[in-house]
Amino acid sequence: MHTLFVRAASLAILAGGLLMPVSALADPTSDTGTLVGAVTCGPDEDAPASHIVVSASGTQVQTVTDSTGKFMLVGVPAGQTFRIEAIADPEASVTTSRFNVSVQSGETLDIGSMDLAVCGQPVTPAPVQDDQPADFGQG
Repeated sequence: MHTLFVRAASLAILAGGLLMPVSALADPTSDTGTLVGAVTCGPDEDAPASHIVVSASGTQVQTVTDSTGKFMLVGVPAGQTFRIEAIADPEASVTTSRFNVSVQSGETLDIGSMDLAVCGQPVTPAPVQDDQPADFGQG
């Protein structure tokens, strides 16, 4: 009888030990949420601001607004407070921020519209001049 009890207890400990690593290996991204919103610009703050960088300060989480000024920040750490920034130009001379933004695990939170004072200009490549030969790396 004592041997049966020892075997049953050993089996229970082994089974519990096998289940423990599953929870330890749980996906760490499950502790994140998603922020959505829009960026507008101009004097009436109704023009969509496209191609604007939007980021959660202190993280690597960032995105670019689409042609309608909308954005989606995926993977924002849950349960923390962030400043969300919209940056209109590479020099960061025109920005707008939303302070004290927090998202819960698995939540998609709409933070509404963020308004820039002026519209940003997307970076465009320099035009190729017709009078210069193309350089294709051939010596």
